[in-house]
Amino acid sequence: MAETAVIHGAGGLPGVSDLPPAPVALETPYGPAAPVRRRAGAQGGILGLARHGEAPGLAPHAINYRANLWLLKELGAQRVLAVYTVGAIDGELPLGSLALPEQIVDYTWGRPQAFSDSALGHFDFTHPFDQELRMALAVEAERLGMGLALGGIYGCTQGPRLETAAEIDRMERDGCTLVGMTAMPEAALARELGLPLAGICVPVNAAAGRGAGAGGINLAALERRRDAGLSAAGRLIAAFCGLERG
Repeated sequence: MAETAVIHGAGGLPGVSDLPPAPVALETPYGPAAPVRRRAGAQGGILGLARHGEAPGLAPHAINYRANLWLLKELGAQRVLAVYTVGAIDGELPLGSLALPEQIVDYTWGRPQAFSDSALGHFDFTHPFDQELRMALAVEAERLGMGLALGGIYGCTQGPRLETAAEIDRMERDGCTLVGMTAMPEAALARELGLPLAGICVPVNAAAGRGAGAGGINLAALERRRDAGLSAAGRLIAAFCGLERG
């Protein structure tokens, strides 16, 4: 049975962030990792990790992505489901829904991109999100009757500030349909460790200069949509991993 690592953001994730803490040391060769929570399920165990750490949490550019991924691998993770709250560049994406992107454009800088700072360490990253895992999640979502957008491109920005309208214009010209701050180097590090990773995105607001975001981002509305979308993501993951949600 596969041990599934579930990485989520600062908003928590129903069915995962309320699991009991795993009794493991958080120190790694790359410094401290975020706390891990653990639960056994019919389809294998879940390792839940809040990438930002405990409240108030680290900014996206300050997250220790290497420590987080290394610890999950060390604890036996065989695949990763990474949940991301994002902005919608594509106006056709319903806010508060779920999306499974297939590509990434990386706009970040200064974040450690590999586990070694000296070795050459090339690895294939043509398809950053695992296709088999994505399709399995899509099948499960269909079984549950959940709406889910399959495809799209995640543009990863540096943060922690939100983007300007001009930056979103550039990203749209680059083909991006979603914008977030934490998929990189998370996805690349998972690939380096041989961990299949799928990104489950929750579009919580129209990106800057788009639709309702044309005059600025409404953070209160964003949080309401985030809660609804994360509840759906938690339900999908629980079903996919054979857990029962109370």
